[in-house]
Amino acid sequence: DIKINKVIEHFGNNGFYLLEGMFKREDAEKAACWLKSQDLEALATTWTDREPLVSLAVYQNVHQKDSPISDLVSNAEMLQLASQLIGEKVYIWSSKVNLKAAWYGTVEYPHQDYVYWSERGYENINMMSCMIFLEPHGVKNGGLCVFPGSHNEGFIEHAPFININGLSKFTIPPVTLNQLEDKYGSKIIEASPGDVLFFHAGLVHGSSHNWSSQSRMIILSQLNTYKNKPTDVNRNTKQFNLKRAK
Repeated sequence: DIKINKVIEHFGNNGFYLLEGMFKREDAEKAACWLKSQDLEALATTWTDREPLVSLAVYQNVHQKDSPISDLVSNAEMLQLASQLIGEKVYIWSSKVNLKAAWYGTVEYPHQDYVYWSERGYENINMMSCMIFLEPHGVKNGGLCVFPGSHNEGFIEHAPFININGLSKFTIPPVTLNQLEDKYGSKIIEASPGDVLFFHAGLVHGSSHNWSSQSRMIILSQLNTYKNKPTDVNRNTKQFNLKRAK
């Protein structure tokens, strides 16, 4: 099929592919409304799921109950396309909802997702994520910024830091970002409810603080290939978490 071949080529060259209108807009908006109607304080599993003056910044338990959100994230066609893009069959490792609240939604510093996988025992960077947009998403409300083609660099050295919630996180140093900007440029994703962004675990990306009155909600589903089996995952994950805690 010529169309799918072009889509696969685009993903291979850029490290991401935005599929507009994969889901009906009303279904995406229904999922956003459903979550906002819940007791947000109760949905926060720990204080790290909150942000200053924000009851819920991360909804973790997507797959633990039937909801309009779990219906979207379990879509078979989405997983099938993800498998075609990465070149291997994939499965959902985990999913969550990120809520970048109006005015208060905080920054996510530039990084590769693989930085959170490599030391857990996942030796192959050939992993990916699906981002399902539930609300309008773009420059004005802290839209995702990507460096197209940066996944071709392989794994890039990151620096550790502590974010506003006291979580140990990783980011790419400014000198390296300047080099990536010169080589690849950068692009802020503009998307509508129902669109889906597929992106490689090596793609450098991040997002700014939300300085607008428009909240920005997305479902993030993290995918792994069946062939990428982790080694000593329990021991490696424990060591990785102890390292981050230290």
